[in-house]
Amino acid sequence: MRIGLDAREAFRDEPRGIGLYVRHLMREFGALAGNDEFLLYHQLPHKTGSLDIPSNMRTVHTDIRGDRARLWERLQMPFRIRRDRLDIYHGTYNTLPPRLRFIPGGAPMVVTLHDVIVTYWPDDIDDPFVRYARDVTKRVVRDAAIILTVSEWSKRDICERYGCDPAKVRLSLNGVHPEFLAGAPSGAADLIRTKYASGQRYVFSPGAVLERKNTGRMLIAWGQLCARGANIPPLLLVSGLGREADRFRERAAQAGCGDRVRILPYIDRSELVALYAGAELTVYPSLIEGFGIPVIESLVLGTPVAASNTSAMPEAGADHANYFDPNSIESMAHTIEHALAHRSDFDKIRPAAIARARTFTWQRTAESVLATYREIVR
Repeated sequence: MRIGLDAREAFRDEPRGIGLYVRHLMREFGALAGNDEFLLYHQLPHKTGSLDIPSNMRTVHTDIRGDRARLWERLQMPFRIRRDRLDIYHGTYNTLPPRLRFIPGGAPMVVTLHDVIVTYWPDDIDDPFVRYARDVTKRVVRDAAIILTVSEWSKRDICERYGCDPAKVRLSLNGVHPEFLAGAPSGAADLIRTKYASGQRYVFSPGAVLERKNTGRMLIAWGQLCARGANIPPLLLVSGLGREADRFRERAAQAGCGDRVRILPYIDRSELVALYAGAELTVYPSLIEGFGIPVIESLVLGTPVAASNTSAMPEAGADHANYFDPNSIESMAHTIEHALAHRSDFDKIRPAAIARARTFTWQRTAESVLATYREIVR
């Protein structure tokens, strides 16, 4: 097969979310599909050596002025798909090029709709991509031969909101990076404690600017815990806050826990693995998620989790996580406090939690995606 991949996010210097998803697929396709050819369509310039490109893949730089309107995808990609004689095209970024119904032919298209939250959640409504997604998702659902998504909750959400036949939507669960499966090297967690927590025990949370990520409400809950006089360790928030970090430091100070919150910069994966492994607890307070990879990343390293009880996060943690109502500061504070006080209870279920989390591999994800390609091409 000759397969086109929307790889735009994979070419970022500090990829997150979808960019990492594409990089994982690239790595696994390189090992699993050596007889297939992949064309990686991207907008950002490709710096030689900055990204590991498997031998069965080649990069295709494609761009056009008018990025805010996604003109390259709307105007250029429909013709590239035909010109490059693709057997199948995979839109990884929740979107697809329009199908030119006045021109016969063209490859069938698969889309990964990680979720459709941006099409209705009131965050970032002025963001150009959010407006674009709200514009085109109905057409994307219609034009896709198969829709891949990452949880049963997300599948239900897509079908209910867009009147989609459930048979057209397939589960293709996310995985965890091989470095997480390998575990933290001996002594790495102690080094992280020394570097970021002055040698103390700590609680870890992946912070984010979007209000639906709920970092602000978590800081208020943390302030309540500190005010109770409990023996609360420092909270380490990592990446995602960028230039907004000072604003969140101010919010922590207003919540009365400024001296118990440390905001870390974007860090590399080896340190991220060690941060999870060395934590007393991981807190994932998001209001709504299509899945919840941080929950799996924490459990696979044997660290307990306190997470929201909404959307797909209970699918990620199953019976191995502590859950709270993310809209209730008291519920969040109580669950975190209970999880820290009864951390030894997690030891009884740690082997089962790790074993289940280890089933979420990118090889399994890539195999399911390849099977979908072959089914459609047949």
